[in-house]
Amino acid sequence: AFRGRVIFPIFDSSGKAIALGGRILPGRGGDVPDGPKYKNSQDGPIYSKRRTLYGLNWAKADVVASGEVIVCEGYTDVIAFAQVGLPRAVATCGTALGEEHFRVLGNFATRVVLAYDADAAGEAGATRVYEWERHHSVDVAVAALPAGADPADLARTDPDGLRRAVVEAKPFLLFRIERALQAADLRTNEGRAKAAEASLAVVADH
Repeated sequence: AFRGRVIFPIFDSSGKAIALGGRILPGRGGDVPDGPKYKNSQDGPIYSKRRTLYGLNWAKADVVASGEVIVCEGYTDVIAFAQVGLPRAVATCGTALGEEHFRVLGNFATRVVLAYDADAAGEAGATRVYEWERHHSVDVAVAALPAGADPADLARTDPDGLRRAVVEAKPFLLFRIERALQAADLRTNEGRAKAAEASLAVVADH
């Protein structure tokens, strides 16, 4: 099942090993094995993707001390944040961020920073994010990662930029309004009117 992959042991928040995650690696001669980028153990009584956050067992001390948790997409992203001095990053295990993840995170942090690429953050399910903010008393922000870059890339090429993206993370509402404005043509009256309507819809949704 995990042929051609580098294996990451997955632990629960208390540090007990409960599953394996495999990230695909290029094979010899540039061949890439078939299958998804990440592959995990099957769900069962011990391991549930909907509840498990990779790296929380290592991150929780810094999460509690800072009041902040960084949520990213992959295991290598968690490692990248640790390499630049931000050991409070966790990753979902091959599934979208959901209600049960937020229930877990709310026990440790008051601020959740989404460190996804801009498109993924924009598609994070806005209405659900606002509900989670209310129900779990957390603030959700979005790290301003450069277009097309992921944390693992930035840790190698621009570690200061990766740290700055977390420090300057924007509240989720502001992030969505700015995306609405960036998608509009603000050079014309009609474009500005459409941008205003889109922004007001975002505020109403909030």
